[in-house]
Amino acid sequence: MVNKQIAQAQLLFPKLQYPLLSTYIDLFVKYITQHDICVLESDLEIMSIALGQTTRQLFRAVNSKENVADKLESLICDGLKLKVETKRRLTTSQTELSKEANKDVVDVVISHYQSKLDEIEALKRQEILERKAKVLSEAKAKAEMLQNQLRKKAEAFKASRVDFEDFEVRNIQKNSRVDKLLTQLRKNAITPEELKWLDSVGFSTELVVQKYHLQLAHVHFQNWKQKSLPWELVNASAAYRKAEVLTKIKKALDESYPFNIPKNEKKLKSALLTTYGGVCRDLKDYVNSIKLGLEAHKVTPLNFRPCTLLGAVYLSTGEFDLGHEWYGKAKERGFSQDAYDNDIKSVYFRASEEMKNRLKQNLIATGHKYKWL
Repeated sequence: MVNKQIAQAQLLFPKLQYPLLSTYIDLFVKYITQHDICVLESDLEIMSIALGQTTRQLFRAVNSKENVADKLESLICDGLKLKVETKRRLTTSQTELSKEANKDVVDVVISHYQSKLDEIEALKRQEILERKAKVLSEAKAKAEMLQNQLRKKAEAFKASRVDFEDFEVRNIQKNSRVDKLLTQLRKNAITPEELKWLDSVGFSTELVVQKYHLQLAHVHFQNWKQKSLPWELVNASAAYRKAEVLTKIKKALDESYPFNIPKNEKKLKSALLTTYGGVCRDLKDYVNSIKLGLEAHKVTPLNFRPCTLLGAVYLSTGEFDLGHEWYGKAKERGFSQDAYDNDIKSVYFRASEEMKNRLKQNLIATGHKYKWL
């Protein structure tokens, strides 16, 4: 309680604005509390008289109280009258002292205590600096502790995570299903259901899908080589094309052509010819792609797949009329509108910039209205 009253009393007259009255109140507080230095009652009374009528009345009012708390309360409350009066005087005459005040006497009294007051002020400043230094030190220690905690958490987090840079997938929880599937995919195939699950949780990047098709292609290719299953060569070719890895399958198809397939296996032979033509198309070997497409169409004239191959190749080479004609034949043989639209989009985005411009004009002219054009 007393400490709070002391602080309130010292706030009455800030030192920068009221240097003399601030010292007067400071000495008054020390006189009341007998703290730090012993201020004589006679010295304080002389100073109160020298400062004027209001301070003389203040001294009497405070001195009439019996205990420290009451004296401080009186100094605060009765000191407000002195503050109002002094503030008004500062505004009008720019001085904190009244006309009746005797500054010389005030200075003499203050001089008796000034060295001690300066010493106390220096100690206070030192204490403030030490407190600030302590606060800063504690804050620094706390910050370092938090940094260490964050670093440990980051290290623990990093230790519990794994990156798949080859798939552009990072920060995967170790031993999670994603971790296990991507680790498996690096060396072996995963199932379509597993790829679908990866897609559902946001981890089927383009590289993951490409690797999926490549691993699947390897499985089909080995089945074809080891078990002599010709349909597996078709499946391998389709998967290698999706993986955009064509060297191995191109060599196998080159060596297997012209596909000595029994006459009753027309569907298989057509599929081999069509996928071979697709590989040639991907490699921009359009001459052989057209040759193989026509050969496949001859084997299975009612199958739409050779027609779509020829339609795509002709559109890609700028022979738009032939391209649309073959796509028309594919539709007549069961090629759906959605599949047709997707094929056209694929052809467009695989084309060079010059061919894109030409194809765009042709598609618009022939009534194809696509948002992506």
